[in-house]
Amino acid sequence: MFSSRKGRLCQTSALFLRQALIKRTASSRRVFDGETGLFSVPVQFKNTKGDIIQLNAVYQDTMPGGGQRATVFALHGSPGSHADFKYLVKELQANRVRMILPNFPGHGLTPNDPRLSCDNEERNQFARAVLDSVDDIRSTDLYFMGHSRGGENAVQTATLELQSGNVRGIVMLNSAGLRRHRGIEPYWKIEIFVRLLDLRVINFILHPFLYFVYNRILGLKVPTGSAAATALRTMRTFALRRILPCVEAINQHSEVKFLHVYSGDDFLIQPDISKEFAEKFNDRVDLECSSTDSADVTRSTIEAFSKGVQTVSVNFVHEGHFSQKYRAQFLIDVILALISLNSTAVESTKMSNKVHKTYKL
Repeated sequence: MFSSRKGRLCQTSALFLRQALIKRTASSRRVFDGETGLFSVPVQFKNTKGDIIQLNAVYQDTMPGGGQRATVFALHGSPGSHADFKYLVKELQANRVRMILPNFPGHGLTPNDPRLSCDNEERNQFARAVLDSVDDIRSTDLYFMGHSRGGENAVQTATLELQSGNVRGIVMLNSAGLRRHRGIEPYWKIEIFVRLLDLRVINFILHPFLYFVYNRILGLKVPTGSAAATALRTMRTFALRRILPCVEAINQHSEVKFLHVYSGDDFLIQPDISKEFAEKFNDRVDLECSSTDSADVTRSTIEAFSKGVQTVSVNFVHEGHFSQKYRAQFLIDVILALISLNSTAVESTKMSNKVHKTYKL
């Protein structure tokens, strides 16, 4: 009995210390750019070697004053930034849906640290550090979203948050599957470039070269050569099949809805790889859209979720890599529907409990 009381005391103390740290971190938030709703906050996390990394994370908060009915925590691709989701912000904000959009270290806004290896463990720790820094973010339902390289991190971070009981949905857009896609092939070239970057001796040549490759050849915008180098580093640290434990965890939480979106004309990720990944989710409906009009697939997606289906996987057959831009209205409508469905379910549960208690009396 003494040991169990001691254990509960330790857990209570740990929770108190964590809440105190979060409160102290949140109070140190500074305005980075008031016009765009960018904030800077000091965060602390560990790299793969166990070193403590401290830096000022820059993120966008679309409703810094609170008042939201739900929050979407969205993680950008690599290269990328909070602006990857700008096509969703305005209408979600108008419907009282708050978006928290962190900028990963070294991608242009949040400063880099040379001790970072850019693997998923570090990136997930950074994401959770930002999550902890935001006031009242866990007071409402949480939805995680990730585009491209950020998709794995959205899934992994959401899985780590499942125990909080606030996670209601995950949206994965044009993200990696369980095996290497064409965007990271041939893999040996990436490995060689990263090793050369680690030497740092010829970075004055490599950085401008990578800047040119990303901006002019790949058509992926990067602000600097250093940001291009960081983006390249993240290409060798995909989880791939190591994401499967997270998939299993999601399958076991039927209350968490999963929207998986991919494209048939994605120049980085083959559709068969995305389809293979989707097949790992148990309670699933697969949809295809060949039209430029999203009305029908939007209706089918919402109907599937409203009938209790946990996962909907949508293939936009003729779309490219940026579904959050070209299918923004589809995403907005589905996200708002999921939030409404969850609110209705919560109210129904409350009414059921109330009726049950009245009957007992």
